[in-house]
Amino acid sequence: MTVALGQSDIIDLENWGIPDLDLQRPGWDVPARENWQIESRFRQTSVRAKTSTLFSRFNRHYLSVRMHRRKKELPEKVIDLTFVEPQPREIKDYHYKLWFAAACLLILPAAIFALVPLSWWWLIAPVGAALVLVAVALRRHRHCFEFLALNSDVVLFTIDAWPSDDIKRNAFIEAMCASIVLGQRQLPEGKGRIPRAVSEMRRLSAEGVITKEQYEAIKRNWFAL
Repeated sequence: MTVALGQSDIIDLENWGIPDLDLQRPGWDVPARENWQIESRFRQTSVRAKTSTLFSRFNRHYLSVRMHRRKKELPEKVIDLTFVEPQPREIKDYHYKLWFAAACLLILPAAIFALVPLSWWWLIAPVGAALVLVAVALRRHRHCFEFLALNSDVVLFTIDAWPSDDIKRNAFIEAMCASIVLGQRQLPEGKGRIPRAVSEMRRLSAEGVITKEQYEAIKRNWFAL
């Protein structure tokens, strides 16, 4: 696969080693672990999902995401924040339809019961159904911040928005957004950033952070610029 940067510049995105683009200059490869300088950490624990996630921001514009699920450690994600969208996408899904249905199951039978002298036993079914809907809504509710790969709709990592974490979470997100902006200041303008972005997404695909299909979709987005 190739992409043209100008009339005479052709980049083979499957074969790196183009001196003019200086793709191997310090700062573009992920630093060796012994050279990591941790700048901030943030941990989230979900009892519902049985997960514990540690986010570590290091070397100005890198992020490590380590997750344990049911005491089992999952593969670590190491992401160059340079290639992440500058602002996260906030997702709020409280399943209001389920809450509305539960309210109807409580209010309508109660109104009928108040008007018609019926045995209270017949209320058990609608009340039980309402409680089930409430439990499902609580279990499925979702409020989080999704961080997307640059120039795409692919989610690289997610931070939950729990009220108890407000201050620490917001401070960490602000620090990450600043790191993203800092990293992107180093990118060349226009199509000159395509090789570096595609190279980073290829690394993430090889390490299992994103799927091959997601990598191909991101690559197509970059080629369309």
